[in-house]
Amino acid sequence: MVNYVMEFGLDFLREYSDEDIQELVRRNPPMRFERTADGKLLVSPPAGFASDGVNTLLIQRLANWNERFGNGGRVAGSSAGFRLPDTALFAPDASWLSAERFVDLRSSQSLKTFARMCPNLVFEVASHSDRLAVVRRKIESYIRNGAACAVLIDPEDRVVEVSDGSSLHAGLRGSTLTIPVALLAGALAPFELDLNELFAAGE
Repeated sequence: MVNYVMEFGLDFLREYSDEDIQELVRRNPPMRFERTADGKLLVSPPAGFASDGVNTLLIQRLANWNERFGNGGRVAGSSAGFRLPDTALFAPDASWLSAERFVDLRSSQSLKTFARMCPNLVFEVASHSDRLAVVRRKIESYIRNGAACAVLIDPEDRVVEVSDGSSLHAGLRGSTLTIPVALLAGALAPFELDLNELFAAGE
């Protein structure tokens, strides 16, 4: 029906609403449907085994950090959808909401629906079938919509790209990824990720 992880460029009679996306997900498990701000659909198949290993370890490490240093923040995985201020609807592979944003979310809407806000920290793990240009545009969208930091992880080429809005640190190949406290509102310590361990999880 579609080319996976590409912008779905057919001319629809109407734009897909949040409810339409929820229905598409319900009818087409385990596919993932997302929507760009201009109404295009992004469709992803289930992750490959290697990229899922990377994503699983990433969420574990992020959750461990949040428990110790997140100061009441909340971690979400790839099944959590975020409706961004510009109407894009994305489900990042891993994300972190500060305690302040989580309190705002919980007080303003039901947690059973897509979160109508942008996470503070976002990770996208590129699968073998992903087109990096599409993933990079998602990273840019997160930053435009209020993320303090957005990270693209490409396990196949062992490359990490970190964007904090003021700069893009592309092609990072060090052994440790560090997200400083200055970008993690309310956190008590930086988030540090062992990249050698992370990439080994995808081998």
